[in-house]
Amino acid sequence: MNGNTTRDFRTLFRRLTTGVTLIAVAGDGSPTGMTVNSLTPVSLDPPLLLFCASQTSATARRIAAVGAFSVNLLAGSQQDVSMHHAGKPLPVPTWRWRESDCVPWIVGANAVFRCQLVAEYPGGDHRILIGRIDEMFGPETAATPLLYHGGKYASLPYGSADQPGEQRIDDLWWTG
Repeated sequence: MNGNTTRDFRTLFRRLTTGVTLIAVAGDGSPTGMTVNSLTPVSLDPPLLLFCASQTSATARRIAAVGAFSVNLLAGSQQDVSMHHAGKPLPVPTWRWRESDCVPWIVGANAVFRCQLVAEYPGGDHRILIGRIDEMFGPETAATPLLYHGGKYASLPYGSADQPGEQRIDDLWWTG
């Protein structure tokens, strides 16, 4: 891509509002992770999801070596988690890790998916990683989600006049 095409691509895709997700994997001594907004559900049977990672991502290399990872849908109150794992580290973490079957995950996320890596494909300057969901859980009622739009963080409050009620775990969303 030439410079203008790259700039236009980034500018125009910043208009797509996405959720913010932390991909986490067991590291040497402590968990490691990366912030992504490229999460996509793929299949209900079997339950699969995908995300994209830069070809240079140390976290993606670690996932390929370990074979297991978690996907954490961040709440609006977890912007610090996102920023830390997007390359702006905090001196002292403000979040807590938990672990199930050697797969770390973040406490307080709106949803957690524990996955096994089942496929990896080239995608230009990125890799496309597909995970089979082995376990998923989250709070009964979701907190305000952390969003990304226009090159910055955003939030969508639940319970406002234009967004009545809260999202519950039994709300249907998959139209497939």
